[in-house]
Amino acid sequence: MAICRRGDCLVLSGKGFGGFVVSRRGLAVPVTYLILFGSLLVLVSVAYGFAVARLRVEGAAFGVAVARRNMQALDDAVRLVAWNIGASRTVYMEDCGGIFQTEPNAGTLVLRLADGGVSTLVFNGSVGRVLYALSALHESMEGTFVRGDGRALVGFGGSTQSQLFFARNGSVQQFVLRYRPAATVLASSIRDGKAYNIIRIYIISLNKTQPLTLGGGFNLKVSAAKVASTVHSFTFEGTVSLLALEAVYDGFEARVWLPIECTLEGAIVNVEVYICHVVFQVVSS
Repeated sequence: MAICRRGDCLVLSGKGFGGFVVSRRGLAVPVTYLILFGSLLVLVSVAYGFAVARLRVEGAAFGVAVARRNMQALDDAVRLVAWNIGASRTVYMEDCGGIFQTEPNAGTLVLRLADGGVSTLVFNGSVGRVLYALSALHESMEGTFVRGDGRALVGFGGSTQSQLFFARNGSVQQFVLRYRPAATVLASSIRDGKAYNIIRIYIISLNKTQPLTLGGGFNLKVSAAKVASTVHSFTFEGTVSLLALEAVYDGFEARVWLPIECTLEGAIVNVEVYICHVVFQVVSS
């Protein structure tokens, strides 16, 4: 048997080998293709992963945009019908990928009228709220206000009563709509020698609506069911110029100083609390 080297090939001659020619490149070509194919698979997998992640982010952002549009339209409807008994508006809530919920027993509100170190309770109860649970939203937006701010009490006509903001419940982010009270002081008159003042507090309450849990798109009817009121009367024999209205609303606190007219005989202050009950109902159209 003879072995001859010819370029890149080994030629083996002899009876035992039958004159076969063995190439060194014969195995190198398939191995190269395997390496390229494996690298291509890795690149495709990485690109697919990025594409899926991007689609999820874009899908979540689109869902938030739809939820924001829905809740702003709902807030507009609530403010439009509030204080007009029997008035109603229907809002179409588009599918945003989240779960819509009404929570009539949420939102505990406590209001006190304070004169120096003495405070008197004028309201204590739940006023309800509505929300979207956005489980697909991974980027934290907790504490972001779309309408209103974190104050638990505002002056009537100054700032909106609406509070539309992002919150968190465990691992699920929520887009919440609720209403804070507003207060104002009316012009005074004289009664029994004392200045007569009226403090009016306006509360939009959602706690008379039915608990709802809804997904997809649906029509929601917004109605002003009734207006209730209570009156608290206070008499001050001495001089008083300011009274503090203090609010605690689900952990948020606020204080508004209200100017009071007073004569040498003192002052009478009536605190009138007006509560407008707004309810939601799912309708076909």
